[in-house]
Amino acid sequence: MVLYLQFFYLDWKWDVLPDNFDVKTETYQEKVLDESCDDDGEVKIIKLKKDIIENRLFADSDDITNKSSIHSVYLLPCNVKDRKFDINNDIHFSIKSINHWFLDKTNNQIINFDKKDNNLLDTTFMRVNKSIEWFTKFNTKENNKKDASSKIEKIILSNQNLFINFENKKFIIFFEGWEKRRSITNKSCGRSRYNGKVAIFYTSEKDKKIKSCTKDNINKSNKKLFGESEQTILHEIMHTLKVPPKCGTNIDPKDPFHVNDNKDDIMNKVSGSLYLDFNNDDYFRHNIKNCSDLSKSDYLINIF
Repeated sequence: MVLYLQFFYLDWKWDVLPDNFDVKTETYQEKVLDESCDDDGEVKIIKLKKDIIENRLFADSDDITNKSSIHSVYLLPCNVKDRKFDINNDIHFSIKSINHWFLDKTNNQIINFDKKDNNLLDTTFMRVNKSIEWFTKFNTKENNKKDASSKIEKIILSNQNLFINFENKKFIIFFEGWEKRRSITNKSCGRSRYNGKVAIFYTSEKDKKIKSCTKDNINKSNKKLFGESEQTILHEIMHTLKVPPKCGTNIDPKDPFHVNDNKDDIMNKVSGSLYLDFNNDDYFRHNIKNCSDLSKSDYLINIF
């Protein structure tokens, strides 16, 4: 089983770091972890006093319908600052801009994101008793498969009790951290498993010189823009919806989970922002016999 990364180049303008990072020396200072952290014990969901804020949800709200949906989660390590993306509407506006873009491309369809009865996004807040170092470290006890994304995925799958109609939901995780695997020239801002349950968007970066992935709508810089953050989020969600199928016309032979006919296609390896299936011959309204089509997905809603 393989998790697929979404890469973007190094032009991010926001950065968030653990409390023990000294900006002046660009080094981590020795720090005794808060008592809420337990990197050696069992993984647990924790609720800190400072996290209990008005309008924050620690479990899934009652569903409006039983239709398949994408549920959003704001996930934090025990020692990372809460930027309140779940309650200041940053996540909500990014998802809203994604559906505006999606409707513009389809004319009559949007993605069914899990919402509350007030039409705001239903986002679950989760903090775990593991530090950001636990998510990203390499050591002799771990093999290369135990990356941050695998750990995040396992946390969600192990806490089904927090979610209603879990079997009918997929998840977009806004993780206040980063993926430990990164090349020198680019970084991972998203990850997901093809036809999997969990898509991940990384919101932070430990290296001051490589800015975090939160941009555009995240951090309130623009409430209407379908920017690079939103491109990554949508790209990873679509992987969980079996996009693109292997039977598509322009599947990249060097990277069979992306298309290669146009660099501005959302499902290009470095996702573009102009096309939802350029020429409609890969994954959306494509007319390829016996080949899955995103337009028929249970996770989409026809609004006209």
